Amino acid sequence: MRFRGSALIGLLSCLARSAAAQQPSAPAEAPDVAASGSAPAAPSEAGGAGAGLFESSLSDASAAPSALDPGARAPTLHGYARTDVFAGKAVGSSGPEFQAAYAEVALRLGVDDPGVGDAHAEVRVRAGLDGVTPGPDVDLREAYVNVYLGRLDLRVGQQIIVWGRADAFNPTNNLTPTDVRVRSPVEDDRRLGSLAARLWLDLAPVRLEGVWLPVYAASEIPSVGLPEFVSASEPRYPGPALDNGLGALRVHLELPSIEASASYLLGHAPLPGLALRDYTVGVEPPVIRIARAAYRQQVVGADFSTALGEWAAIRGEAAYRRPFDYQDTVQAPRPDLQYAVGIEHDFGPVSVIAQYLGRYVFDWRREDGPDDPIDPRALVDFMEPLPLFLRDSIEASIEEELRLRNQILFVQRARVQHLASVRAEWRALDDTLSLSALGLVNLTTREWLLYPKLAYSISDSMSVAVGAELYTGPAGSLFDLIEDRLSAGYAELRLSF
Repeated sequence: MRFRGSALIGLLSCLARSAAAQQPSAPAEAPDVAASGSAPAAPSEAGGAGAGLFESSLSDASAAPSALDPGARAPTLHGYARTDVFAGKAVGSSGPEFQAAYAEVALRLGVDDPGVGDAHAEVRVRAGLDGVTPGPDVDLREAYVNVYLGRLDLRVGQQIIVWGRADAFNPTNNLTPTDVRVRSPVEDDRRLGSLAARLWLDLAPVRLEGVWLPVYAASEIPSVGLPEFVSASEPRYPGPALDNGLGALRVHLELPSIEASASYLLGHAPLPGLALRDYTVGVEPPVIRIARAAYRQQVVGADFSTALGEWAAIRGEAAYRRPFDYQDTVQAPRPDLQYAVGIEHDFGPVSVIAQYLGRYVFDWRREDGPDDPIDPRALVDFMEPLPLFLRDSIEASIEEELRLRNQILFVQRARVQHLASVRAEWRALDDTLSLSALGLVNLTTREWLLYPKLAYSISDSMSVAVGAELYTGPAGSLFDLIEDRLSAGYAELRLSF
């Protein structure tokens, strides 16, 4: 549940470039924004130098629930207060501007009854310029209850569900949404909670996991404005109904030498596409209304992690995604196979994860937009009722433009894509100082991102961090569209309690 005010439909940013200015690009599910349409995964805790970027890969976020404080029944309350400043290039000019400057307080409440269950809730209150909403935010990030019934564990409530074992790029992670617009030094803060029921059945060494999300929630990316005469309309999202829910099943194999899982998902994808809502004719000024529109998909995935003795750990992940009716639905991507394999090793105080990432798009064709793009001003000269051939021609031209924008959004501008990522972290001064960085490059589309970060723990409860989030890509690419909105340097002061 989120109480944030309504935001501009972020995905309509893909229409910012008119057909006359199109430049084909040669970039999710993030990001990987570059590989997947969402932002990189990251640690769930944010405590100063002890929560560097590297930690996101060191734990499986899909693990079954565990007691907050075994043996203790008293409620626990902790949290943090922080202030953050993000500064980057002003949109449309070369001068700097503050993209975000806010203060935030988070409270985390835990209640535990050993052997029966536990409960967890986190509320965040933010005030100031945060790059998402103009006024104060009250965000119920998570609020769920765990119940332990022998071999069966059940979790119900608002929760963030992350699947996958690879670092940053998780092809099997298609459950809860992300908001790339959130400005925070902690990558995990971009994740959004969803109302869900989740259960685990322990049949060691096999563990079954089931997930049900009855209410649709959409991922967000920044808006970079709309062309003249194009406006954002109400999104087309599925309502709360049994047939509209998302269901997923995952089978885990947990052995001393290897851990692996296979999964299947059926439901609406978190990242919507763009679709035509309606348009006006015979009136001044003309209006073309575009809506974010959800689509249903099925995803088959698998992942594994193992060790090469004590020298290194190997992780891999792959998923085949097939949207329903993709040939007849403008807002849906084409089927694709996404995959990642990586190795991690510690060189003394330096930890490194290196990965190869890839994507193959089935039934692919390059979308170049309409041959004769419609000029919205010409709609003023028409009158209702339109002849059928003219209506078909207008709608076909608009939808061809949308197919091009959706292909950019879903990172399918090439049939085969090759990417590489490296995450490194150096710890010093008894782990009070951390220097880390995540870098990702799409070798096919020539897009890249870099997240450097320096964090220092002044005391057990106080820390500071400085860093940057940098995106770039050729004209017409996804990173080119979001570069001015998201590329920035930042500083943070945090007090934990």
